[in-house]
Amino acid sequence: MKVQGILAAIKTTMGGLNTQMRRMELISDNIANAEKTPDKNGEVYKRKVLVADSKNNSGQFSEQLKLKLNRSDKDHMSPGIDNLKGNKNRPGFEVAEQDNEISVYEPNHPMADENGYVRKPDVNLVEEMVDLVSATRVYEANVTVINAAKNIAKKSMEI
Repeated sequence: MKVQGILAAIKTTMGGLNTQMRRMELISDNIANAEKTPDKNGEVYKRKVLVADSKNNSGQFSEQLKLKLNRSDKDHMSPGIDNLKGNKNRPGFEVAEQDNEISVYEPNHPMADENGYVRKPDVNLVEEMVDLVSATRVYEANVTVINAAKNIAKKSMEI
């Protein structure tokens, strides 16, 4: 059965709510693991982001835009942004892990190498907090849309 009218608007908005909730979960994971040292296998936590899944989408939007990101300098964006590994998560979106890591000089740290450096994930807490605020605002906007749709449905029943 095809959903139409107000219910279609609510269904679409619920998809937006789910997406933003997932974004907030990933950002929270990134913040929680920002200072994590390598595990027993030597693996460093990889920053996770939610990206559009090109396999499940029709591609109409991206085909119409045909945009490409250009860099004027190689240092303007993290190099790991190009080598994302995708994991299947939800239709339309997937979780991508960024392979970046940084070495921090902490000679007294128990996990420091012979040169005094500790490998840590390349997670910028300021960027994560900005992303979290952005996701929260988009979530709030979707809640406002649902409330407006509910009010429209209520008013239409009064007629």
